[in-house]
Amino acid sequence: MATASGISFVICTYNRAHYLQDTLHSLLKNEADPNRFELLIIDNNSTDKTPVIVRKFIDDFPNHHIRYVKESQQGLSFARNRGIKEAQNPIIAFLDDDISTDIDFINNWLYFFDTHPNAKCAGGRIEVQFDDPRPDWMSHFLLPLLGHHDLGDTVKKYKHPKYPFGGNMAFKRSVFDQHGFFDTDLGRKGNELKASEEKEFFRRLKGVNTDIYYVPKATLYHRVDKQRLTKEYIKRQAIGLGQSIALQLQDKAMAEKFIKGSSEVFKIIVTLGLFLPYTLTFQLSKAVMLIKFRKWIIEGYLSVIQ
Repeated sequence: MATASGISFVICTYNRAHYLQDTLHSLLKNEADPNRFELLIIDNNSTDKTPVIVRKFIDDFPNHHIRYVKESQQGLSFARNRGIKEAQNPIIAFLDDDISTDIDFINNWLYFFDTHPNAKCAGGRIEVQFDDPRPDWMSHFLLPLLGHHDLGDTVKKYKHPKYPFGGNMAFKRSVFDQHGFFDTDLGRKGNELKASEEKEFFRRLKGVNTDIYYVPKATLYHRVDKQRLTKEYIKRQAIGLGQSIALQLQDKAMAEKFIKGSSEVFKIIVTLGLFLPYTLTFQLSKAVMLIKFRKWIIEGYLSVIQ
């Protein structure tokens, strides 16, 4: 199945069968022409019931285009790259396996590319949906770790240093033909939480002056379970982020390393500046967690360069 303006929604998954099932149900409730999109599930070595669940969706929704592909090389970047190779439409969108959408989500993506034929890539809005109560120490500044991404209500071009988030981003296939795939040295691998493979790719595109659009109506809801509402999970996220920063800077010129280092120092200063207002408003746990978060990023960075 391929149409001149169709979208392949690539959903990379790893041992998240219970969430994937809800995600597929949500997407299949969309009021979009089934011939203008496909759901392509890339199973990255799941050991749960993921294959069984996807096969049932394929059988139960014969009028929709749903495909299952197994990717044996472990890692989100490998899974995403496999999705690019397998996708049958000229537009490729990447979604997480633990999301829900409104009934017009797919049509909003289709409408954007129909009305912006020269657009090559874009990112949508992501709201966080907590399955369990939000911890007292979880401040607004940590929500992006859980996928929160909101730049307002109007279509616009991203300006540095903002980029789309990986859980809701779309590309023309030609972008990958011209600029390569995601860096497999970055991205999550099993329980390792290294990241930034999509940011590195967007930086490549920015380097050749490619416009990247923000599409607010392409909104989805990223579900957050209790396992990701722990300090240990945030620590692993932060360490993985620090490792990703170090890997991206390994072969860069000293000037670029200095600019990135200065940016991180500025973030530390801002974090320290938030300590007093949080303390004065009896939110000490949020202030402490932000400082720990910055400390863990530094630890992750040093673990790579040492």
